[in-house]
Amino acid sequence: MSSLSLPRVLQQRKSSLEIERENFEKFQSASIGKAINQHESPVKEKHIRSAILGTFHEKCAETFWTCVLRLPLQENPIVAWKFCHVLHKVLREGHPQVIPNSLRHRSKLEDLGKLWGHLREGYGRLIQHYCKLLCVKLDFHRRNPRFPGNLSLSKDELEAIGDNDINNYFQMSVEMFDYMDEILALQAAVFGSLDMSRSNSMTSSGQCRLAPLIPVIQDSSQLYDFCVKILFRLHASLPSDVLSGHRQRFLNQFRELRKFYIAASMLQYFKNLIQIPSLPENPPNHLIQADLQSYVPPVVVMPGDKEPQPTPENPPNLLIQAELRSYVTPVVILPEEPPEEPPITSATADLVDISATNNHTNGSVSPDVLAQRDHLIEHLQGEVSRLRLEAQRLAASHQQDVAQLHELSEQLHERVSALETDLATKESELEHEKQQKEELLQLTDAAAKFHEADKKAKTFEEKFQKLKEVYSKLRDEHIQLIRQKADVDKQLATVKTNSLDQEAEKTRLEQVLEELASLQVSADTAAEHNQALSSRVEWVSAEKEKLENELQDLLSQKEDLDTRMDNLQRKLSDSQQQQTDLFTAMDDDPYGVESVVTESENIMRQTINELGNPAISVLTCTPGYLRALVPALESSINTLETAPTVGNIVSVTHLTAQFIILGKATSNTAHNIEFGDKMSNVCKELAQTCVTVLSSVRDSGSCSVSQLRAKLSELTELVHSLDTELQGGTTELIADSLETELLTMDKAIEEAARRIEEMLTKSRAADSGIKLEVNEKILDSCTTLMKAIRVLVQKSRLLQAEIVAQGKGTASAKEFYKRNHQWTEGLISAAKAVGMGANFLLTAADEVVSSGGKLEKLVVASQGIAASTAQLVVASRVKASRNSTNMSQLSAASKDVTQATAGVVATAKSCMQLVDESADELDVSHLSLHQAKRLEMEAQVRVLELESDLEKERLRLSALRRHHYQLAGDTDDSPAL
Repeated sequence: MSSLSLPRVLQQRKSSLEIERENFEKFQSASIGKAINQHESPVKEKHIRSAILGTFHEKCAETFWTCVLRLPLQENPIVAWKFCHVLHKVLREGHPQVIPNSLRHRSKLEDLGKLWGHLREGYGRLIQHYCKLLCVKLDFHRRNPRFPGNLSLSKDELEAIGDNDINNYFQMSVEMFDYMDEILALQAAVFGSLDMSRSNSMTSSGQCRLAPLIPVIQDSSQLYDFCVKILFRLHASLPSDVLSGHRQRFLNQFRELRKFYIAASMLQYFKNLIQIPSLPENPPNHLIQADLQSYVPPVVVMPGDKEPQPTPENPPNLLIQAELRSYVTPVVILPEEPPEEPPITSATADLVDISATNNHTNGSVSPDVLAQRDHLIEHLQGEVSRLRLEAQRLAASHQQDVAQLHELSEQLHERVSALETDLATKESELEHEKQQKEELLQLTDAAAKFHEADKKAKTFEEKFQKLKEVYSKLRDEHIQLIRQKADVDKQLATVKTNSLDQEAEKTRLEQVLEELASLQVSADTAAEHNQALSSRVEWVSAEKEKLENELQDLLSQKEDLDTRMDNLQRKLSDSQQQQTDLFTAMDDDPYGVESVVTESENIMRQTINELGNPAISVLTCTPGYLRALVPALESSINTLETAPTVGNIVSVTHLTAQFIILGKATSNTAHNIEFGDKMSNVCKELAQTCVTVLSSVRDSGSCSVSQLRAKLSELTELVHSLDTELQGGTTELIADSLETELLTMDKAIEEAARRIEEMLTKSRAADSGIKLEVNEKILDSCTTLMKAIRVLVQKSRLLQAEIVAQGKGTASAKEFYKRNHQWTEGLISAAKAVGMGANFLLTAADEVVSSGGKLEKLVVASQGIAASTAQLVVASRVKASRNSTNMSQLSAASKDVTQATAGVVATAKSCMQLVDESADELDVSHLSLHQAKRLEMEAQVRVLELESDLEKERLRLSALRRHHYQLAGDTDDSPAL
């Protein structure tokens, strides 16, 4: 017994903390599993509360996310919908660390929304909108970490977050508008998915969809309150036209939010769960700051909590700062846990089952009736509490309305007094004017003088009206200038702090333009290289299968030759067997010619069928060999016409079938696909003509072979044309041209390296300071690039020699170049491009060192020569063996060239920066506002001119490229047949 209990003694016991942790995780997993289940019913509040308390217990949301990620969120839409609801509640009411922990899982929320977004019916669109809302909420808290999850902030806390910076308020308002847009989109999707005949608010399915709207209402009320306050502050600091977009967006959201609150307040499901605030009919007037005094924020009330302040009917005025003192922040009160009741459905809508009273016996009451009665009592008590709260809210609202009316009455009295004072002043002025007029009338003795005085009075009055209009305009302009002055003062403070950075910003923009130009040149060079490669895609694609077959032939030439020899031997044996069968049949058949002709027809028909076999497309035959078979076939045809005997029939059949098969194989070597198809069709026509001749021999004993000769002559001419194409005079000079271009390329590279060394020596002797430093860096990087290119060219020559040695066989190198003339032409084109690039790089370096040329030209030259060397590598790689050592060395040399090119580009950019730093900065300390504005406009004009010039140069470059590619395509195309 002791031996059996020994392992138990030795086992390590779990500590109390581990046991507590394990129990905590089990409890959390069970609570979350009960909250997020597959039943289409609302989530119970006690399960959500357990998850929220768990986040405070461990001060994070790790356990919560560990549990929810095990649930079938991607398999069941109800589980995904409840998960979004629970996550929303946890983000609002959980530990503050929940939001940073949840940001790590934001991508999972996006993927979940995209997944269920494909399901356009049921919960698919709802889950998509809810996931998007949760992502926006996480982003909002990430950008504004001082906002708690439930968005409850006091006035002082909101001002502390804004930091008295109008830019912060402006940005926060935009983010809150985005947040509100997602809330309105979700509620619209929820209400749009309800079917009032089936999924109403008193069914389980309807309550499952409506339950998440409770935290949505809580968030929306706080966001609305923040938006009102922030817009008041923005309108107090910025012109109204600047905020026109904010006002329009706020008005749209106000209308949608008011409709949302009205629709939600009409549903029976929300009556005992939340008191939804009501918004006024008219939105706040942003242009009157005094409206802020009458603004009362919306309040969301949950049952079991204290009564909040009622919401006023009139909206606040965002342009009256004094109303901010009377503004009361909305309070979102969390609900007590509602009683766990089964949802009321249409089948159980009656509060008391009257039919149960019929089951009473001897005055006793059934337990079901008692339970229903208790339930009814609880429901009525809740209704009484709700009505009491509503009555208290209405009383408070009435009192507030009376106070507002009293204040409004006082304001009206003050306004009437002010108007009466103005009226008295106007009347005294009018009396004074009348007295002046009477004095003027008394001074006039004659009618003429009176008329003249009247004219003067009218003139004076007109001048007065004009002066009044001018004064009004000046007053309006003065008010506008005062507003602009506030903006200018703010901008001036910014300008004063940033005046020293303006020139640096201008320089940076110029550098950005230069970098963009450099990047554009790099992109254009890369595009040029890609298009240069693309220009050969057509013939590369046409010969891709042929090159692959040739490569396979090089690797398994012996096997292919043996296979072909076996096929030819088998066909020869078949032909001999057929010939033997013909002679045997001739001996057995008294009408031997008829049997031979029938068998010959079968052979020709089989030959026609072989022409359509895809396997024959891999066979090749030289035009010279096919032309060598023509005399024997012509002689056999002539003999058949003279004496159609059995031997002649067999000979013609055998030679014609062989010639047709080899003709099809010869057509496979044509570079022009249409020409090859034409040869194949003529071969088929020749076989059909031979069948016709054999049929005439069987029917009449004689034949006419003129059509057979015509088809043979046509096929012979096509073979001659193909031989001329493959062996034409254009390929004779390819080998010599290749050697010439390669030598020219080597000389250009050597000359460029030598000239760069000379320029470096001269610069060290003649220059000093920054110019010497720039020249040394530029020439050193160019020397490194030329050395790398020289090594690449040497490796390319070695690889080329290896390719020629492997592919020429017993032929000479020139014969190999002639057979592979298109590949050779690619090498020639690449060698020309490298030589031209070396000369261009030398010219660019010379201009930079000697005459102050542009460094951008040097960048373009280095990138161009890198593209040319890449073309050389690609041309060499086409026929190289995969396991070739020379090919590996060539690839390594190509990488060195790429790094050297990058070094030249980086050196040029650093030199640009060095030159720019050495230049004198623009002194803007003495500039006035008008002068700074003028210089800024001149800089903008210069930028537009440079952009216009850049666009014109791009169009010019595009035209040059099209012309270059057209010339390159005409040069690289094979001769037409």
